[in-house]
Order: sequence, then C-alpha cells, then structure tokens
Amino acid sequence: MNEDFNIISWIFLSIAMGSQLEPITFEGISLIPDGINHSVPNQKEINSSISYLLKNDLVIKNEKKYSLSENGKEIYLKSSNENKTILKIWENIETTLLLLNK
Repeated sequence: MNEDFNIISWIFLSIAMGSQLEPITFEGISLIPDGINHSVPNQKEINSSISYLLKNDLVIKNEKKYSLSENGKEIYLKSSNENKTILKIWENIETTLLLLNK
C-alpha cells in the first residue's frame, strides 16, 4: 500500500486537534479536515489513514474514540513547537511521517 502522507498527516492533525480535551469519534474526525484546508476527505482516505496511524502507534483507539499515542503527541508537539499556523504544522507532520517511513 502506497500511503499518501499528505492525507495521513491531514487526518493525524485532525485527530490531534479534535482530541485535545477528550478522545474523538470517527464522525468528529471527519468534520475537522474541512476547517484545515476547506476540503473533505472521503471515507477511504480517513479509514486508510487511521489504519496507518494505529499500525504505527501514532494514534490509539479506545472503544470507538481516537486520540494521539505518546509517540503521536511527541510528533505533534515538535511539529507545532515554533509554528503557529495550521498549514505549517500540517507540513511539519507530513515531513516527520515521511522520515519515519524511510
């Protein structure tokens, strides 16, 4: 499977943003991407991204809700450390995921 790291990082960022106070549902995850770049991922993109993130221990699932794992939190914090714009944070996450996949 050839993962599209732009989409995976987009979904990762959606989970990070949506689960800051409590884990987020699949439905909640599907609503956030539109606020990031005014586009909506399809079900396949969301499902394959979540599968990748779970498989690589970047996200955890409890019952039917998702949140960042400790590894995921570390990536999010590093990606947003000196960057306050959503698009730059997204770009940093994508770069990190690409490097981890090598």
